[in-house]
Amino acid sequence: MKLALLLIAALFGASGCAGPGSVAAPEAPLDPQLVSTGRDVAVIRCSRCHGLGDLAQSPNPSAPPMVELLKRYDAEMLASDLIDGIRVGHDEMPEFDLQVIEADALVAYLKSLQR
Repeated sequence: MKLALLLIAALFGASGCAGPGSVAAPEAPLDPQLVSTGRDVAVIRCSRCHGLGDLAQSPNPSAPPMVELLKRYDAEMLASDLIDGIRVGHDEMPEFDLQVIEADALVAYLKSLQR
């Protein structure tokens, strides 16, 4: 019985699963330069439709404000979709084909809005 409990505990620890009463590890600090670059990407590529910063209103009512995006999309999937050129989001959303650094920077900016 003890061996079974030890194996279960080892499996939870090895897989990174949090058991009952566990506290999630804090996120790593964001690189301020990457966040700044991401804001620049957002201004150039996104602000025509999406509200920036903590603005509640987007210029295009179909486009959620930037502060809402990571509540709707997984950050890594969103970055991957934007790099691959897949159109995500509202009906009028253009297809983007961002460079990896642009997508990573944009996601860093979006994460900064959540903190």
